[in-house]
Amino acid sequence: MRCSLVRLVLFLGLLPLLFIIPTSVKAQNSGTGIPPNESRTLNKPLPNVKLVDHTGKVFNIYELRGKPLIISPIYTHCQSACPLITDSLKSAIYKLGTPGKDFFVVSFTFDPEDKIDDLKKFRIEKNIYDDGWLTVKAYSKEDLFKLVDALDFRFMTVYETRDFIHPNLVAFISSDLVLKKYVYGVVFKEEDLEKALRYTKGEVSIAEYLRPYIFFISLVGIIAISLFILVKLFSRSSQKIKAAKYL
Repeated sequence: MRCSLVRLVLFLGLLPLLFIIPTSVKAQNSGTGIPPNESRTLNKPLPNVKLVDHTGKVFNIYELRGKPLIISPIYTHCQSACPLITDSLKSAIYKLGTPGKDFFVVSFTFDPEDKIDDLKKFRIEKNIYDDGWLTVKAYSKEDLFKLVDALDFRFMTVYETRDFIHPNLVAFISSDLVLKKYVYGVVFKEEDLEKALRYTKGEVSIAEYLRPYIFFISLVGIIAISLFILVKLFSRSSQKIKAAKYL
């Protein structure tokens, strides 16, 4: 009886991993780097760093306040994920509104070696001509690492090729420059971007955003309650066995 209870408790305790592990794997598969620690970054304001656009204009990121930002970390000579991310954004973003009017899109290079000419070339290659879609670099290395730290965007340089290992994502920033949401991947669904943008604007409640996960949250709650009851039953059973030894 005791062994059966132990086995049942172990089974129920491991059961949530069936749901947790796929989520973890999905997060890792969304990029070649370590995904951000969302508990450290979400609902935190961005630092007021200086940026430089493709025309050489220097400005503070807080000059963009008043509209949501969709920040896409890229590097200009990337031949794999970054072009796919940019193309996917282009195919969906204009269905959600007009850059510059409803929100800003910011393709932000995290490569310290990227120059203004690289930003210009990137815009030409990706056919970005909208003033509301900014292509920028950090003004200094200090500004660069302040911003990537605020996003918890961790990347590593592959020195042999000057490529980078990095997560694939876009970050949604509220109109008052608070980080609200990440969307992971290289190809994005319009509905995922639309929901993230609405959430960033405060148009989607947390309950509505979590609705797809309610089943799993409820399941974990049921398992936790079941474990608690089983532990209590097991404890009482052990006490009865000990008491029977002294009779």
